[in-house]
Amino acid sequence: MNAAASTPWYRQFWPWFLIVLPGAVVVAGLSTVAISMKHADNLVADDYYKEGLAINQRLSQDRRAAESNISAAIDFASGGSILLELSGNTVSWPDHVQLLLQHPTSQELDHSVVLSRESQGGYRVDVDTLPQGRWYLTLQSVGLPEAESWRLKGEVDLNSRREALLVSRIGG
Repeated sequence: MNAAASTPWYRQFWPWFLIVLPGAVVVAGLSTVAISMKHADNLVADDYYKEGLAINQRLSQDRRAAESNISAAIDFASGGSILLELSGNTVSWPDHVQLLLQHPTSQELDHSVVLSRESQGGYRVDVDTLPQGRWYLTLQSVGLPEAESWRLKGEVDLNSRREALLVSRIGG
């Protein structure tokens, strides 16, 4: 008799080889499912229809900023302060403005701060830590009636510079 035929199946190479290959595929598939569930894609909004309806309102805020020639110089001071200087053709500035720092790829890293007015067109907020990296910036008025609200957009890379200039533009 053959020596290979006398040994039990679990001590032979080929049965384990044939079991391991499909087993590895099953483990890889389950790992892929677990990773995709944990890191879901948040680039598509659940309420896309409502966001689509709000586009006209946001575009009107951009138009008001362009009509008033509003611009903002933002300084991310190293001491943990964000300083903002607004300029433009407007009679009065709001008491507060909101600055959104939106991460290009991860919504969980987004920051929102409200700056308080210290002087005519000058705003400030103290923060614990300033974020690093590239950010999309949205500066908008707070507390103004809808017919007077405005919005500025831009971007900054805080790894290479600590200031940003936001200029009003239509369609932004």
